[in-house]
Amino acid sequence: MQNREQIFNEIVKDNREGIYRICLAWLYNKSFADDLYQEIMLQIWKSIERYRGDAKLSTWVYRIAVNTAITYNHESRKSTHSTLPETFNIADDTIGMAHEKEQKLTALQKAISQLEEQDRLIISLVLEDLTYKEIAEITGTNVNNTGVRIARIKTRLMKLMENLNA
Repeated sequence: MQNREQIFNEIVKDNREGIYRICLAWLYNKSFADDLYQEIMLQIWKSIERYRGDAKLSTWVYRIAVNTAITYNHESRKSTHSTLPETFNIADDTIGMAHEKEQKLTALQKAISQLEEQDRLIISLVLEDLTYKEIAEITGTNVNNTGVRIARIKTRLMKLMENLNA
């Protein structure tokens, strides 16, 4: 079996972007999100030996990320969600298309920031292309409830996006 450091390095390599997006879903201020990211990495490091393989490794990692974010949020009280990230990594052929994508992403980010904490978490996991089953495992709910919740969140996001564009 691989040693702890090798496993940790693989986890970081495979999940760092998704974990960071979870951080930004909880704390839009980049400096706070960076702190949360470091805290999540520490918790993963501490928990590696307790991974039993009952769930996919990525599901287990996201569960730690979510639980750490919740704890961090309650302890730090830094979750004002008023500041949005200023940059997005958009790779596109033309400046016009990139600008249009940036506007859409900014609008989506603003709409997501207006959701309740749990809904922000769920939609961030949807954006990570996780299955309903994986999201249910991470959030501690059942698959049917997760599906209904996602549908409601998407409807709410559409209304928020319409209001932002009006």
